[in-house]
Amino acid sequence: MLDTRIEHLLLGMLGIILIGTVGFVVIEDVGWFDAFYMTAITLATVGFQEVWDMSDSGHLWTIFIMFTGIGLFFIIAGHIAQQAVDFNRYRRFRMAKRIRKLNEHFILCGYGRMGQAIARELKSAGKSFVVVEKDLEKIALVAPKDMVVIQGDATLDDILLQAGIERATTLIGVLKDDQDNLFLTLSARNLKSDIYILTRATIPESIAKMERAGADKVMNPYEAAGTKLARQAMAPGIVDFIELILNRGNLDLALETITIESGSQADGKSILDLGIRKNFNIIVTAVEHRTGVADFNPDPGYKFKAKDKLIVLGTVENLVGFEKLCGAAIQ
Repeated sequence: MLDTRIEHLLLGMLGIILIGTVGFVVIEDVGWFDAFYMTAITLATVGFQEVWDMSDSGHLWTIFIMFTGIGLFFIIAGHIAQQAVDFNRYRRFRMAKRIRKLNEHFILCGYGRMGQAIARELKSAGKSFVVVEKDLEKIALVAPKDMVVIQGDATLDDILLQAGIERATTLIGVLKDDQDNLFLTLSARNLKSDIYILTRATIPESIAKMERAGADKVMNPYEAAGTKLARQAMAPGIVDFIELILNRGNLDLALETITIESGSQADGKSILDLGIRKNFNIIVTAVEHRTGVADFNPDPGYKFKAKDKLIVLGTVENLVGFEKLCGAAIQ
């Protein structure tokens, strides 16, 4: 729906067309169609020749119509531009309001082909996330999907703060260049020391630099794709089963990572003590210790320690219940 002021300005333009036409009819004593045509080409400033031999009064009338129409055109164009600025300002305000409501969310920096794939997965999993992208054309791809998006350079602290990095749990960096991802990692780690940073490196030599900068995990997409293709070729059934679990589809089944928090009901207890299979009907497939060493198919008598990470398989409902057991104790 058009703004009321724009409607009035457009009506003003129609009025000029009508007045110009009537003026030519009266001053030059020509037909209505010729008068309308002369008014139209004058306002359009297309430079066609005069339809008839015009008198000095007609020339003055033409000049009046031309400058009046051009002036009104610039007023309309300026008002439309102001409306666009106001809309963008409102859109940024609306996005900022949505971001302020987010907590423990993901920040996805970069919305290229890989970023779009990641966004689809996050959205499919029901995760809250913010997209940070400086390319206007790529942002246009985000808007129809009703995602929360910020236009800006993700390597800048101000942009990351706008994305709510102080409340986020994970930052994913898939910017175009390794150098940008390196700067992003440095900025994010400086702003929040405990955020989980996952980024990509297209050059193998960049991996060590990003890890030193503070990245928790650095992935080379080409190596990852090659490894996945090789595993698919060698053991297609196993890979398909894992993909089925991770993608879930119609299955109420998930493979999740749950951390044992200090002072929780699971801290210092074993699989047998907690009756994990009996009470929650889930499977603990592996335990990753604080040292980074992982035990697969752990012994039922192993007592969990704070900060142990459990890789568990089960229904979403049961995993949620078990995660509460592993969470920090209420003070």
